[in-house]
Amino acid sequence: MFDWFKRLRSGARKLTLPAREERAARNTEAIDLRPYTPEPRVFLGQLAYLQLSQFEILTNELKFSPKTQYKAELSEAAAKSFEKYRAISKKLAGLGIDPTDAMDPFVERIETFHSRTTGNSWHESVMKVYLVAGLLDDFYGRLAIGLDADLRVAVEKSLSDKKFDQFAKRVLLESMAADPQLGSNLALWGRRLMGDVLLELRAAFDNRKLAGFPKSKKLSPDEERDLNLAAYSKIEPLISELIGAHTVRMDALGLTA
Repeated sequence: MFDWFKRLRSGARKLTLPAREERAARNTEAIDLRPYTPEPRVFLGQLAYLQLSQFEILTNELKFSPKTQYKAELSEAAAKSFEKYRAISKKLAGLGIDPTDAMDPFVERIETFHSRTTGNSWHESVMKVYLVAGLLDDFYGRLAIGLDADLRVAVEKSLSDKKFDQFAKRVLLESMAADPQLGSNLALWGRRLMGDVLLELRAAFDNRKLAGFPKSKKLSPDEERDLNLAAYSKIEPLISELIGAHTVRMDALGLTA
């Protein structure tokens, strides 16, 4: 895992982004994700719990909102997050799968991720959801390509709402204009979040499936390292694309990724 992460950071430093006005439409399509899309129960179970945990984070931050206006708008954004969760859980139920049963295997991993990326202030928490939810929505939207057409359309539709993005950008820009030091703190926070998010994205894949290793084979430490590197090489173009999307979101706040 550490070898993979070192390669990841090296690749990120070499990434050259197109001009800002071109970035929104940037899509390398350099990797066909269809063979690596998890089966629907696994895919939707992870996505549902990510949306539910996002709703939990936003509702928890309501009481810390520095302005009543922000609290009201944040409550609306939280409600939209819950609607995303409900849409995905309904799809699970429609497949004859209990949503809580589908989510349970991923609760510990996702909660550990959130515990590693807990903000120290209301603004850091808002920025976390802005960056993390954006990246995860991008990622799962791309990974949905391996689902059947109807399910893929439903997933893409559930991830299309950008109400929180609009709220987060506006309030963070307003707050940084009032407190220049806040911008420096948030720039550091945004850069730190990126590594944790990419590790969470990697966890959504089956390493052995990516690298073509037999599932039943017991691996030595050297083989485990080779597996991680082989798996990373398969998704490196996607990771570079997501790093570019993260940079665009940081740019939108006037911050350096």
